[in-house]
Amino acid sequence: MEFNDEEALGLMNRLLEQLHQADGNNKCSIVFNIYEKGSMHIDRVDNQNFYGDTSHKPKKTPKGEDASPTERFGKDTPLSALFRKTRHEELRKVVESWRPYLIGDDPKADALAITRFEFDKKEIYSNHVYYDLLDLDDLGALQVPLSQLASYLADHSNLSCSDTALYQQLKYYRQICRK
Repeated sequence: MEFNDEEALGLMNRLLEQLHQADGNNKCSIVFNIYEKGSMHIDRVDNQNFYGDTSHKPKKTPKGEDASPTERFGKDTPLSALFRKTRHEELRKVVESWRPYLIGDDPKADALAITRFEFDKKEIYSNHVYYDLLDLDDLGALQVPLSQLASYLADHSNLSCSDTALYQQLKYYRQICRK
């Protein structure tokens, strides 16, 4: 059934009026999906998404395409080993931004060769590090699963000694980033 814009808007308004008059004790959400270019997904007022012709995010390369999923990282493995070589310049910028907050950092060392990240937690919060890493993951730079990144950080940083706790934190901040 096809409607013009006025008819569709009228039907939605009548539906909303009827739902408003219905029993308010049942908590529910209303979602209208209109599948056309430039259409609007109506959800809660604080969570509206507008879909346009183009996507703003670059396409991600599937994880595991560049590295073996069973690969383990030793104590001398740099963080760059977990990221695609095509994204090393973005990673370099992130690591360079961390340098003022690293304890015992050798400024002469290449940012991509650093194997230990001892953060001054009085100067930088862990969530800033997580956001930086997850921004790289959104670009498709991470070539291993998030769980392996968490294991690496547990062994090569002072963010947490528990890879499980780090993994939960990374998953939590990933959900926040994608909202």
